Amino acid sequence: MADPVPANFLLWAAALPCRVDGAVRVVASKTRRRTIMNYTLTLTRWHKVAQRINAALKEREANVKTAFTATAISPWNKEGIEEKAADIARRAAESLAIIEAGALAVAAIRAALAVKNAQLGIAGRLAEVEAANRRAALYKAVIDGQKPDMVQPENVRALPGELIGESESWGFARRAAVAVTLQTADAALLDSLRERLAREQARATRLLDEIADLNREKIEIAVPQDVVAIAGLG
Repeated sequence: MADPVPANFLLWAAALPCRVDGAVRVVASKTRRRTIMNYTLTLTRWHKVAQRINAALKEREANVKTAFTATAISPWNKEGIEEKAADIARRAAESLAIIEAGALAVAAIRAALAVKNAQLGIAGRLAEVEAANRRAALYKAVIDGQKPDMVQPENVRALPGELIGESESWGFARRAAVAVTLQTADAALLDSLRERLAREQARATRLLDEIADLNREKIEIAVPQDVVAIAGLG
């Protein structure tokens, strides 16, 4: 693990992650000083932290938009309006700064997770799980789609004549044939699909267990101190 970043400040900016001695760090471009804190958490925890920050940012974004675009007053309520407007603008500006820092923090977390996921092979396993689930879903749909009233092709000629009825249409008699659903999947195919379904389900479960184990790996990421509270890290 690389040497920790001092917790006094970080030149924080929109940046791409890079590897330094095996650790994921952030390279700053357009910079400004921000107090930061370093946290070492599991990959699973970092995913939850990013989700938590995003949820908090959405609420603050709505409040900032309202403050700067939809702050309404009553025409007769003029007492102290300058102070109230200044307070609203100040709080909105503070929220705006947190939103900016939070967005950068989420980007840094996701970038660090992407690098670590690639190192551990998590992305490849997730792709395999998706493929296995897709195959399993198709097998299950075919198996579950078999119905008792399906007719095997060789038995169609033996269908009773009563399956053809009479109906009236616009006053004229016409013959209406009852639709018959053919059973085009024979017993051997269905047995094979059941075996393949069980195999793919077991494969997906095994891969998900491996992913869960890998997600217990820990990485260190720097988080701006003004984002710590909404990230649930305080």
